[in-house]
Amino acid sequence: MSRVARYEIPGGPEVLRIAEVDDPAPAAGEVLLRVASAGLNPFDAKVRSGFIPSDAPFPRRIGSDVAGTVIAVGDGARYWDGGDVAVGDEVLGRASGSVAQRALARAEDLARRPEALPVAVAGGLNVAGLTAVSVLATVPVGEGDTVLVGGAAGAVGIVAAQLAVAAGARVVGTASPRNHDLLRSIGVAPVAHGAGLSDRVRPLGTPTAVYDCHGRDALDAGLALGVPADRMVAIAAYDAVDELGVRSVERKARTAQNLARLADEIAAGRLRLPVARTFALDEVAAAFTELEGPHAPGKIVVLP
Repeated sequence: MSRVARYEIPGGPEVLRIAEVDDPAPAAGEVLLRVASAGLNPFDAKVRSGFIPSDAPFPRRIGSDVAGTVIAVGDGARYWDGGDVAVGDEVLGRASGSVAQRALARAEDLARRPEALPVAVAGGLNVAGLTAVSVLATVPVGEGDTVLVGGAAGAVGIVAAQLAVAAGARVVGTASPRNHDLLRSIGVAPVAHGAGLSDRVRPLGTPTAVYDCHGRDALDAGLALGVPADRMVAIAAYDAVDELGVRSVERKARTAQNLARLADEIAAGRLRLPVARTFALDEVAAAFTELEGPHAPGKIVVLP
């Protein structure tokens, strides 16, 4: 048996409880992981609260980001590149109900964890990293582009901003003033978010693309600055897709192959994903409280 975080009713972080459950056996194509770290995402909180509807029966486990060790392998389990999975492999990726000591994952959703990639970073990379990759796949940028990234100090924003810089674009990122030095350190020109954003962005260059990685103020600023709607992409401001005609982030780039590439980039020191804070499994309610309020840049990660 092992311990998992789960909840019986929708609500705030206080509905989360730790329970002991039997360890499942992996089906064909699956593996069982000993979870070393599990990153939390706003999506997890929105499903738990009931803001995003779910048909999953109660009690519901929570989490999807994971890094850990393979401890059992189902028939025919293979990585995205066709390689066989073995007990003892160190991996990262997606596993349903990952905020737990054990979790099942589809082998094709996993990538091998580079030795130089810290386990806490690995456990928070899947959603943030692949969402950032998908943002750039939806609205590609390169030399000659100026990109406005809304929420550039958040987990998705900080990765998207670095990928845009690496592609040759000039990047302007919104963040609280306390995070401006962080943005400068990764080659991003910082601006304060909030009312009057377009006036603060204009002297830094007219954007040719906008990435909403936090809310719609960057999209509204882009509209005011004349950025075409099809050069703006929303991941958080759902209403702006219909209201402003901006693009919804595509999902084809959310692959284990792209996750493996991101893991290699971080392990080599060419890309950064900060970990804001880590929590023990018993502190899962506190971890979500931290996630859902103002916090330091980067990921909130549970270490079961």
